[in-house]
Amino acid sequence: MKKILMSILVFLTPMLYAQSPSEAKPSFDCAKAKSNVEKMICNDKYGQLQNLDRYMGEVYTQLRKELKISKFPDKEQRLKDLLDSQRAFIKKLNKIDRADFIQYSHNEEDAYEERSDFIGHSYEYRITDLLELLGKVLDSNNKELCEYARQHDDKFDENKWQEVPPSVNPPYSIGFCTFGTSSRDGVFIDLCTENGKATEKMAKDIKDEYNYNFYFIHNTKMYKRKIDINNDGVPENLIFISGDYYDALWIYKNGKLDAKASDKIYGDDLHFCGSATLGTLQGSRDSDAAEVFGFYALPSNKISKRLEFDFEYPMLGYLYYGVMEFKGKNYITLYNRRFQDDKKSTYPTERIYLLKGDKLELKCTYEKGNN
Repeated sequence: MKKILMSILVFLTPMLYAQSPSEAKPSFDCAKAKSNVEKMICNDKYGQLQNLDRYMGEVYTQLRKELKISKFPDKEQRLKDLLDSQRAFIKKLNKIDRADFIQYSHNEEDAYEERSDFIGHSYEYRITDLLELLGKVLDSNNKELCEYARQHDDKFDENKWQEVPPSVNPPYSIGFCTFGTSSRDGVFIDLCTENGKATEKMAKDIKDEYNYNFYFIHNTKMYKRKIDINNDGVPENLIFISGDYYDALWIYKNGKLDAKASDKIYGDDLHFCGSATLGTLQGSRDSDAAEVFGFYALPSNKISKRLEFDFEYPMLGYLYYGVMEFKGKNYITLYNRRFQDDKKSTYPTERIYLLKGDKLELKCTYEKGNN
């Protein structure tokens, strides 16, 4: 387990970020794993523990980086406290004894699973604690931006966007077939083919008021706008769909979804630990998958893999994205309801990102309504 600590203290060398995006890997080299906990993390067949370890390393590294550039008068003490708490977490993990689980389990396999779950939950609590600390430091380092974001929470200026009426033509059909109706009760599978194209039935139902009311939830609206979302000086064709179940942003070119460009907007919110996740979450079309905290690889998008479904749309349930303009730059806003029912979670509901070229930077995190 010392290797995990060392990789964190060295601030995750560039080699760690050169790994394949289709694999889940921890923050340390599994070839050099020595402790029992390290070996368990590396041998986890679902990749969940590896994902959590890497995620913790990323949050820890960003927190140290932000603390170093902060203007807190007790900055050095905060850095020391952070290091001490991280060492304590590592030490506690190393004390997890197999014997503590085998005596309460029916067999060796059950003991292994229970121990693995305990380690996973330990990581989750540590990560949420680090995120809470990170949010406070970000709020100080980006005070004007974060304050503006809190004051303009949930404000959508329709005057800057053009509403897209129902149609079988892009971009409406792209948004509808790719992301559905943004409602739990919306039925959309019969209206689109497996490759995400609208069917003739969709055109007929749009003209039929009764079917329109049934298939298209009125609370779902779609807008388009040309905006420089990645702040590179070149505006993109941006589509925004707003509904009860999620708010989505995506870029379209030449009449079809640009998935690669759109992925940059979402970072790792829609990404999971690897191919094994597909089997675990297969068939899910709603937010059930979103409740699995350990499968998410935030905050960077360097190693994880997007979960694919037949319709090739990402898991958006309970994620509400938007665009905020501040001092000549366009920021991506996210309101996350995925963990709102978890009373123990300190996972931030609000996040502000800056997408600059291919780099997505977390600028603010805070709880909704905490002004």
